[in-house]
Amino acid sequence: MTDATQTQAASDSAPKPIVGQMSPVAMIRAEGLTAVFCGVMGLTILYLGTALALGIDPLIMVGLFAVGVFYWTFLEYLLHRFVLHWEPERPVLKAIRKIFPGHRAHHNKPSRFREDGIHMLKFFTWPSLFGVVFFWPVFGSLPLSLTFTAGIQIGYLLYEFTHSACHFMPMKWFYAAHLKRHHAIHHHRDETVNYGVTTSIWDTLFRTTWKGRRAAAA
Repeated sequence: MTDATQTQAASDSAPKPIVGQMSPVAMIRAEGLTAVFCGVMGLTILYLGTALALGIDPLIMVGLFAVGVFYWTFLEYLLHRFVLHWEPERPVLKAIRKIFPGHRAHHNKPSRFREDGIHMLKFFTWPSLFGVVFFWPVFGSLPLSLTFTAGIQIGYLLYEFTHSACHFMPMKWFYAAHLKRHHAIHHHRDETVNYGVTTSIWDTLFRTTWKGRRAAAA
């Protein structure tokens, strides 16, 4: 038996994590999220450190950062509902759709590991820099823009972790179990409802929460 064959046999015989029962560390590695976590956290520390160096009040920074985290949940809902699930028929619109991340493959096989952390990090970096530039004139202050964008980034990080956890972790704690069931309905019952991942608030507000079997059959 060659070394390559032995290596392949050892790989095939190695225990594989069970979907729905993975630990946080195993899930992060399997999903390729290590690079995303390190990159986003590094950029967030840079933004907040710069904001502090430019003289932002620490209390204002904490408050605006929290608002940024919550603001992400709204962006998450909008992006999931109107971008990721946008499947146009016209050729021109299809060409535009290809610019944005694909989502159909994930719905076809949600248990498949993504393992594309570097690509995700690259795709995230440009919108992050754009956010700083965009919110600078909105707030009239670079430190405020950096802080708000940092909050959005952490919201995005929570989304990536929660989304993967919904597929690969037990999620037995009350609110976690609610999110897992909320997302499972979106995948396995009705794709036109339950767009929120880190929270179901926006689905409730915009009336896109799954109503049950009778409503689905109506």
